[in-house]
Amino acid sequence: MAIKAYVTLAIVMIVFVSASNPLGDVQCTARGGCYCNCSWANPSTCQNDDGSCCFACCCDNPPNPPNPPGPQKNYCPSSNDLTIAYNAGGIINIYNGGWSIYGGGAVATKAAFNLLGGSVQWDVDFSQAIPGVNGNIYTICPTGVGSGGFTQSNYCDGAQPAGSNWCVEVDWIESNGNCGGQTTLHDIPGPGSNGCTAWGCAASYYYNGQNSFHMSVTYDTNGVWTTTRNGQVISPSSLNPTPSSSDWSTLQKQYSSNGAVIYSSQWTGWVPVESCGNSGNLHASTFSIKNLNITGSVVQGPEPTLCSN
Repeated sequence: MAIKAYVTLAIVMIVFVSASNPLGDVQCTARGGCYCNCSWANPSTCQNDDGSCCFACCCDNPPNPPNPPGPQKNYCPSSNDLTIAYNAGGIINIYNGGWSIYGGGAVATKAAFNLLGGSVQWDVDFSQAIPGVNGNIYTICPTGVGSGGFTQSNYCDGAQPAGSNWCVEVDWIESNGNCGGQTTLHDIPGPGSNGCTAWGCAASYYYNGQNSFHMSVTYDTNGVWTTTRNGQVISPSSLNPTPSSSDWSTLQKQYSSNGAVIYSSQWTGWVPVESCGNSGNLHASTFSIKNLNITGSVVQGPEPTLCSN
């Protein structure tokens, strides 16, 4: 009798959890049934039906527009607003508005930002980067960032398996030395070609000798972003595979709840655009970021320096 009672209780608990859904999503019956957060749905994101249950649920019955994020500010981080995440024998310099990395290492913002409805821009110089070396700037969405700011112990990314070290990763640019780069979204744990997994939804390109340039990324309130590199527009439709509505919804949730730490590193082990070379001298490679400007709101960590008029 005790075993039967336990099993009955377990079934009741499963039914309750399934009905309430811990993410607070709504239950949909379209196309086989699913749970969906429809905050991403609007006339622009509902243009192309991706065949998903959530598309049918959210776009056939569009929800009210999402609430905008909190008050946004324009930040120009000082050297005190940035931190050396790790140093693998390199020379790392942090200065107002940016950093340079010579050899192996990484820099991060101390704060995590809600960038929904916001933007980030910067200048990057890959002219002295060595092909076969990965230099980059991207966002991760860690938990547990304290008042002192991000530390490497908070690190997570989209290449990790599902768990505490996995989070949404948006690679604004990963560079193969001074030759070419890739812009990528990772929002599904694990490998595979079924969406923006650890393999990513990506767009690759060559620099064609123009390896120092201005970059910007803009986000709408649903998380959909557009990157501009040296005048080249990398839109959601540029990525392969093309992100679905659920990909943007996942990004939106993590940017809202955890915020985005801006992270930049130089390392070897994998590079995009492999035709540029896949093995390079890390210790002889360097790149720099300057004029970092962030429009958003702080979710975790200390508030950085505001831009002056």
